[in-house]
Amino acid sequence: MCTDRSRTQPSRQGSRLEHGEAHLKQHAQWTRRQFMQALGVATVGGSFLFQQTAMTAFGKSSLLESLRQVDTDRVLVLLQMDGGNDGLNTLVPTSHDTYYRLRPNLSIAKSSTLALTPDRGLNTALSDLYPFFGDGRLGIVEGVGYPSPNLSHFRSTDIWMSATDGDTYVSTGWAGRSMETMFPAFGDAPSPFPLGVQLGGSSFLFNGNGFNTGMSISSPEAFERLAGKGTAFGYEGIPATSAGAEMRYARQVINDSYRYATAIQDAAGRATNQVTYPDSALASDLAIVSRLIKGELGARIYVVSIGGFDTHAEQEPMHTQLLSRIGGALKAFVADLEEADLMDRVLVMSFSEFGRSVYENGSFGTDHSTAAPLFLLGNAVRGGLHGALPDLENTDAFGDPLFTVDFRAVYESVLQNWFGLEASATTSILGGAFTPIDLFDTVPTDTDPNPAAPSARLEQNFPNPASSVTTIRYELTRPSAVRLDVFDTRGRQVMALVDASLPVGRYEVPVTTQGLPAGQYFYRLTSGAGVQTRSMTVVR
Repeated sequence: MCTDRSRTQPSRQGSRLEHGEAHLKQHAQWTRRQFMQALGVATVGGSFLFQQTAMTAFGKSSLLESLRQVDTDRVLVLLQMDGGNDGLNTLVPTSHDTYYRLRPNLSIAKSSTLALTPDRGLNTALSDLYPFFGDGRLGIVEGVGYPSPNLSHFRSTDIWMSATDGDTYVSTGWAGRSMETMFPAFGDAPSPFPLGVQLGGSSFLFNGNGFNTGMSISSPEAFERLAGKGTAFGYEGIPATSAGAEMRYARQVINDSYRYATAIQDAAGRATNQVTYPDSALASDLAIVSRLIKGELGARIYVVSIGGFDTHAEQEPMHTQLLSRIGGALKAFVADLEEADLMDRVLVMSFSEFGRSVYENGSFGTDHSTAAPLFLLGNAVRGGLHGALPDLENTDAFGDPLFTVDFRAVYESVLQNWFGLEASATTSILGGAFTPIDLFDTVPTDTDPNPAAPSARLEQNFPNPASSVTTIRYELTRPSAVRLDVFDTRGRQVMALVDASLPVGRYEVPVTTQGLPAGQYFYRLTSGAGVQTRSMTVVR
């Protein structure tokens, strides 16, 4: 019989509903802080004023020249899951007895998940993302967290935004510092467009050491006003009174000082959404991001968010609904960008300020905890599972799992292997060196119209996971001697599929997996271009 650890396990003050005033105080501070941030950006934030001068359109600038010299036009879309996502019910550890023992009501049966590996299943609410895992475009990093975790919503969010240690307080964000490094000319002269855009909220994420590199758009309605009229506020319905005159003046000041209004209007006017998005706030925000990417706004990082993940009570229906919204919104977003042939340029990465407790509480919910998985979605992503599930038995003094991947190692990987920054630059940005994770395949996104392409490219097998038959595809752009082999996790060869000299072309190799035990395998292509390896999963 399961012990209700929500009653017996020590916990950090304020992390649970039963902590009463301490928990309410934490949420009040979190909400008040978000409100003040939103108010500040909506009135006098760094996105609007430049040395007290109203910004409209600018022609040539040192930033534009800098952008032309950058050899990538890649874009990162950050998806924030506000409130602390329950990672164990998102990526379910289907072979772990501890998970089922400590969650007698909330655990998800293995048969009710979408199989990723023999001991991991995806929540069926994310069924819209499942095909991306199968075709190698969805990567999941397990056990992401940081040392000495802080389980306050707002403080932990600040830590993720700033990419600092838990005891370090700064007012700059890792994205702002990154953009300063990539585009140092941004601060030398007024720019016609932002390098970062946040939808539906604000934070200090885009604050650099010397200047703010981004802007916030508070809502789809605000975006439509900017896209349609180039102003944040209209003048309709203002009464012909002295109070109305003051209101008109206030709106005029805000509209005149909106730094990037013209850039937003121009980008929105150059593109439309080509698919139908679901009816949700997240989907509306991603639809805007798609239009701005297709309209060539010039921003390199976008941020969208979805709240409601603080599931202390009656978790199951709310968590299922939230994950379903994420899956549906991302499916439409990818389809929209694929219509414009832009998915090679775009990476989506999710994050949440912390995870949820291993045990369920007495209110059929979970409490604040530590490590959780994050998702990466894109054509360049090395699909599959990365990192490791934390030991659910070997926890800290509060019963919380110990992280296995520092979130800054993920940032390091994105900055180096997606945006192409040098290790010395990322060490400065992140305040230390973190070992990058092998999260990406090579996808040419160079702005040079004739980039040097590799002479061979190995693709992800499909379907993956596979139960009986799968297909491995590869392409040769130059004739080459080719070997294609399959190995188990101990490095033993289990299949020799191809050993031949082949002409230029695209090749498909059917592979029968019925004779292989369930588990993870690696297939390796050896050619004149070198060695390329991918993983595949066999399920039963």
